[in-house]
Amino acid sequence: MEKLDGQSKDILAENIDKIKEIFPEVFCEDKIDFERLQEVLGEYIEDKEERYRFEWNGKSKAIRLAQTASTGTLRPSKKYEDGKDDSKNWDTTGNLYIEGDNLEVLKLLQKTYNSSIKMIYIDPPYNTGKDFVYKDNYRDNLQNYLEITGQLDDEGKKISTNSEASGRYHTDWLNMMYPRLRLARNLLTDDGVIFISIDDNEVDNLKKICNEVFGEGNFVGTITWEKRTKAQNTIDARDMFQSKTEYIFIYKKSVSKIRFNLETLGTKEYNKKDEKGVFRYKVVEEMSSLGMRGRTTMIFPVLGVIPGKDKQWKVGSDAVNEFIERDDLVLIDNKPYFKIRPSDEDVKTYYPFWSHFFDKDTYGTAETGKSELSNTLGTKSHDFETVKPTLLIKKLLFHVKDMFKESLVSEDIVLDFFSGSATTAHATMQLNAEDGGNRKFIMVQLPELTDETSEAYKAGYKNICEIGKERIRRAGEKIVAELKEKQLGQQSILDGNSDDNAVDLKDLDIGFKVFKLDSSNLKKWNPDYDNLEFAIDDMITNFVEGRTEEDVLYEIMLKYGIDLTYPIETEEVNGKKVFIIGIGALFICLAKDITTDVAEFIAKKKDELKPNATRVVFKDNGFKNDSVKTNTIQILKRNGIEEIMSV
Repeated sequence: MEKLDGQSKDILAENIDKIKEIFPEVFCEDKIDFERLQEVLGEYIEDKEERYRFEWNGKSKAIRLAQTASTGTLRPSKKYEDGKDDSKNWDTTGNLYIEGDNLEVLKLLQKTYNSSIKMIYIDPPYNTGKDFVYKDNYRDNLQNYLEITGQLDDEGKKISTNSEASGRYHTDWLNMMYPRLRLARNLLTDDGVIFISIDDNEVDNLKKICNEVFGEGNFVGTITWEKRTKAQNTIDARDMFQSKTEYIFIYKKSVSKIRFNLETLGTKEYNKKDEKGVFRYKVVEEMSSLGMRGRTTMIFPVLGVIPGKDKQWKVGSDAVNEFIERDDLVLIDNKPYFKIRPSDEDVKTYYPFWSHFFDKDTYGTAETGKSELSNTLGTKSHDFETVKPTLLIKKLLFHVKDMFKESLVSEDIVLDFFSGSATTAHATMQLNAEDGGNRKFIMVQLPELTDETSEAYKAGYKNICEIGKERIRRAGEKIVAELKEKQLGQQSILDGNSDDNAVDLKDLDIGFKVFKLDSSNLKKWNPDYDNLEFAIDDMITNFVEGRTEEDVLYEIMLKYGIDLTYPIETEEVNGKKVFIIGIGALFICLAKDITTDVAEFIAKKKDELKPNATRVVFKDNGFKNDSVKTNTIQILKRNGIEEIMSV
């Protein structure tokens, strides 16, 4: 029991703790680095005295890059130009697949998904000299992205292999990873966890930047994963050490307590029973006090028995007295025993979080990952030498399920912003099918072009995003088919009796909405993100040529921080489309020649839906005339709608 120290509240210590929780990267050896704090707050110091911390050329610019707002948006892509579906189950899915530079996408997700992602898994480029490093452009990274993907004619900074001969081998990799991790941390829930795969090339540097971004105290541990079981049996292999393992770093968002889900090894056996219920015996154990300082408080009689010579009890008198008062302490063969009941302990025993003994049937290997991808796509996957198996990702997803939650159904959001072949999406759907979870995924991937000589290109996949999306489509259908077959087999065994644990197929989400990074739909929209409500009213109203009302609709949702998967209802009022988002929380009308009929409809709909608050957004030059605009505002305000914006 703690004693009251008689001191007043330590305000200074509490303030430091708050800073540490929000900005763990500004602490070095438990002291605040005020220069780093200035940089985090936007005050950049050009000439400064260096001290003990991890530095490299370009770090300050990387910090600025993370804090520079994106001028882009995410455009919905329901179908390809040829009419074929790009997205799947658009109207019902809660999953997202985003094509774009993950740095810009992470910036755009900050408002909508801040503190909303329970688990992030990433398998970034390992910097082997063969893989890509994203060449970021501090001045206009969106322009850089459009050039990379061939959407602009100008030659820009291209992604390329990062060879050791470049002279910036580690520097380029660090400058690529650092701002992305800083932005990713903001998206995690307070009890959120990030898993990062890495190999020997950058393992030391990754640990250092993660300690800075997430805080050294938030390091949970390292998983060692055996990526291959077969040795390389070549002549060249004699001259090199053959690494068969990779690592997965685990960091939590904050110092708050987290508890991982574990697999049950079994239930403790309560093999005795009395009038109070079941119990098991546990001896009041002794321990040696020889060679150490014995504690006299641990030497006392228990039901008349005292510890042997040079021994003491393992438990104190308070615990013993509690069992005596309960009449749950007995003497058997002159030894005191507790009667341990289920309420005294966790009745389950568990496997460890990660077994020290590798089992490829439990965790999978790179070989099984490649085979899995090939089987799903129906083509060879030689282009993906380091693809992860779904078994590995499923294991991580399973452990992140919160044991503090009463609900058995996991409804967490999972993010992978180096999506690659979309193993994380595949694993998420698979685990949902197995345990009835309702996890949602967000995949982010740069549409890197596939090599024209590759198997993927020959099979029709012109970029990596096409591989990832097709994998999700096919994997989802295969999961549903296997689940149907399994349930039919179980039903025949049950002979007509229902299985309460069966996964409802209609609740299994195997769809995804595709969004693509692009420039803003408005010719000039540079809002103050902290004062959006005031900024929207002052915007130039011209839309970029070729952009649709739906493009603008989703940009408004993104800027407001509204989930992109929210259902959108569309109504027509005298030929004018009115979009209703969040069951009346937001109404948007971007039509031309708007009349007061639209305002009357919105007011009536708001009374029907009864949202807690309502916002309305119009196209500024969409009103028939200024008089209609004024009357529309008055009608809405008379009906209790105060937030009326225009774009």
